[in-house]
Amino acid sequence: MKYVYGQRWHPTRNQPTEAFDEAEALARFNGERPKPGWFTVAAFADDATPEQVPEFYAEITPHGDYAKVFFIDPFGSIHYIFGFRKTGNQLFLEYITAYTYPDMTKHYGQDECTRLVSYFYKTDGTARVRTDDDAAPDISVMDVKDVDVSAHWEPIPVFGDWESLGRFDARWQPLS
Repeated sequence: MKYVYGQRWHPTRNQPTEAFDEAEALARFNGERPKPGWFTVAAFADDATPEQVPEFYAEITPHGDYAKVFFIDPFGSIHYIFGFRKTGNQLFLEYITAYTYPDMTKHYGQDECTRLVSYFYKTDGTARVRTDDDAAPDISVMDVKDVDVSAHWEPIPVFGDWESLGRFDARWQPLS
């Protein structure tokens, strides 16, 4: 993987805003910069062309205490966001937000989604699912117990080792 760093990722331009080099990102990761100390890293396949979108991008706070990972389609539309927070000496996947759009033909902004489902997890195996669907008159909220959160734990990343945060695997299991 190759990485591009900046303050934020601009999905329609497919590039970082306020781009900076790896040394600046490392200084932010080590907490050596005043606020905002966080940064964004975009992960590209080694053979990616300049017009391709990243495999994923993540906003990382100093020391890797929090990571917000964005999974996007080939047009740059956000389909999933995974939120990890430091719990003990690991990261815990505490929420997943899933976006559904009218189709898969172009870039859509998050506010153009037709369905938004948010999953909020606790380390004790309880979860809350909030669904906002344009086809339904009300927002639905459901509490779930005995959720297997064993796959929600992630080592705090070492700087430059971002691939584990970008895994889209067993952690994503819709609750119904």
